[in-house]
Amino acid sequence: MRAAIVGTGWLGQQIHKDISLICDDVILTHFQNKRFSNSKKFDFFNDNIGEIFGDKKVDLVFLPTKIEFIKDENALKSAMIRFLKKCGASRIIYISSDGIFNGKKGLYKENDVPTPVTAYGRNLKICEDLVKKMCKNYCIVRPSYLYSANVLKLDNRLNKIKDDIKNGSKIVRFTNMYKSPLSYEQAAEAIVKAALLDFIGTVHISGKRMSVYDFAKECVRALKLLTENLIGEAMPSDRPVDFLPDTSLDCHLMEELIGIQPLGIKESFNKFSV
Repeated sequence: MRAAIVGTGWLGQQIHKDISLICDDVILTHFQNKRFSNSKKFDFFNDNIGEIFGDKKVDLVFLPTKIEFIKDENALKSAMIRFLKKCGASRIIYISSDGIFNGKKGLYKENDVPTPVTAYGRNLKICEDLVKKMCKNYCIVRPSYLYSANVLKLDNRLNKIKDDIKNGSKIVRFTNMYKSPLSYEQAAEAIVKAALLDFIGTVHISGKRMSVYDFAKECVRALKLLTENLIGEAMPSDRPVDFLPDTSLDCHLMEELIGIQPLGIKESFNKFSV
């Protein structure tokens, strides 16, 4: 079996760690930072993925790269169509996000109709719709609020929290903004297992619903730091449009289909920091 990972950021690196245990050949690409010696530079919006693959048959194509932050929707559509045409014979694993929902309901299920209100969310929907339309064999996965549970390699969000706590700075987090945090480590495990199934459709790869304040508090405690400078506040009533109140995801399908029970914050740090 041969796999390709388009984008080797935090999630892509972890997917590589898991899929390389199964596949003899893993094609890797990067846009800016080359994290693997055999990774090939690839610009999603200007390059042809066929030139990266060459004449190799690729069974699984993981797409964790953050292409949806582009402002030009037409450029995104064109690039995505070109990409999917070249990957028609592969199983596509598209990494979407909870940002495809407006955050008014929470605990969204896979069959809930997307209600994007941000440019990022609308781009997610464009990509999901194209994958469904153009691919015969695909799995769309939607994570929510991913974090690294390895204390030796914290993600940027947790590194900032750790540094601010150590410097004595006040940290404010919303008590009424809800997500479904899951570690990169466990998310990648779930994504790889989903990729190996015959399942075609969408699955939420997420943890249990919690406020971003409680998430920060549990992470600070897991890092064995004091929480006295962590302040919980309600989201302002005149919040910006990209402050989505509750984009938490229902993870029952992940549990039933993939057989993975999401770990809590403390359990994740205990498991993946060893």
